[in-house]
Amino acid sequence: MLALLAFSALAVPQEPPPEGKVVTGRDRSSAILIQLSGDFDIHYMSRDGALNEAGRTLNGIPGEQPSTNLWAGRMSLRTDVTVKDSVSGVLEIENRSFDRGINHPFSSSTDLPTILIDQAYIHVPDFMIRGFDLRIGIQDLTLRNRPQDEPFFMDLGESESFWAGFTPATGHVRNTVDRDLHQATGVKASYAPNDFMGVEAAAFVYGVNGSTSQDESVYLIAANTLLAEHWAAWILGVVVTGGGPHLREVGTVGAGVDGYLGGSRALELFGEAYVQTGTLTDTPRTVRKEAYAFNAGARYLGLVFERLWIEGAISERSGDRSVSGRKDQAFQSYENENRFLILQSAEFGLDVDTNVRVLRGAAGYGPIVVDGRPLRFQLDVGRFSSMVPLFDGTGARFAGSQRQWGVETDLTASWSYNESLSFNVQAGWLADSELLQALTTRGERHSFLAVAGANLRF
Repeated sequence: MLALLAFSALAVPQEPPPEGKVVTGRDRSSAILIQLSGDFDIHYMSRDGALNEAGRTLNGIPGEQPSTNLWAGRMSLRTDVTVKDSVSGVLEIENRSFDRGINHPFSSSTDLPTILIDQAYIHVPDFMIRGFDLRIGIQDLTLRNRPQDEPFFMDLGESESFWAGFTPATGHVRNTVDRDLHQATGVKASYAPNDFMGVEAAAFVYGVNGSTSQDESVYLIAANTLLAEHWAAWILGVVVTGGGPHLREVGTVGAGVDGYLGGSRALELFGEAYVQTGTLTDTPRTVRKEAYAFNAGARYLGLVFERLWIEGAISERSGDRSVSGRKDQAFQSYENENRFLILQSAEFGLDVDTNVRVLRGAAGYGPIVVDGRPLRFQLDVGRFSSMVPLFDGTGARFAGSQRQWGVETDLTASWSYNESLSFNVQAGWLADSELLQALTTRGERHSFLAVAGANLRF
């Protein structure tokens, strides 16, 4: 049989594919275009042992502390397949460098990284009417107030559960960290009748917990428009339901603006704000949600031959004042902010994402040409403080106030070797932290963390 198949293959003339192209199948349903892309992010981390202890305490994970030095990273491979009428399918697989509260380092014989489906969806552009796009399946959804900023409120596919840190027994959201990743599965529709405005709606399941009513479901509608030549604004409404047998629903309304002043667009002003309301649980008593968050600042580009930029901003996420009342003020979100390695990073640091005020400043310089390639530097300084007293994993208040979470200083250097490959080094130092003092047995108040690596996109 094998010989017959080999003879048949030789008997049929095989035309070589055109140079630089891939020949697809001849069926009517065959793809007319196949694109392959990916991302290799490989890095080495070194951190203070106090951060390991603090992270374990916040997560409520007992046992041995993970290594303070490790190789880790994320690798993804994506295939975009286009068929007739521009309909396409996307399949993206990747490993996870952290999940379920722990890191997944390379060179580990006990906990090797697992390859997972990150995205798998069907995309139908101009569905029924021009400008109406439809996506069905596993897909990421990222909302940014401005292109160079990180998602302050929502980054589905790169964040933990909305209900992370929630305890039905006390009915409140605690200052715990989940450090987990989920997948958003469902339908997203977007409509853009012209180039200056659009609207999108989505319905996703972000966590399966038994019956449909208990599943963590996300419903979203958002609209954006240009207010003027250099100004853009958006509004959104989000409802999150389920999450367990006793959780109910929380609604969030938000709005944001981003714009530039001056003919050279040197000064940028930005801001976004959110309010939350709803019901958290009906066991043992109803707890109402009343929370808020905002992020606002300015950025100026044009100093030192337009190589130096400076930025200042303030952000707040409200926190719960008591775990025994019938009102919860902890702002919940699907945030994915990792600007500061120690206090914000989900992979390396403590992933603080509620009950926090951040007053930060930043400066960047570059490009500096090194061997014909651009080198850039960035300095970030942030003062972190809690809005209300901190509670531990059991719902009990830590001794003292713990209102000052410390001042973190991060220095980042990025060298673009070419359009695909870049090398990055970032180091962070946390000083005078009452949060770290409360979470460590020796009462440490200072800590450091450094990451160096390379990123290849293709």
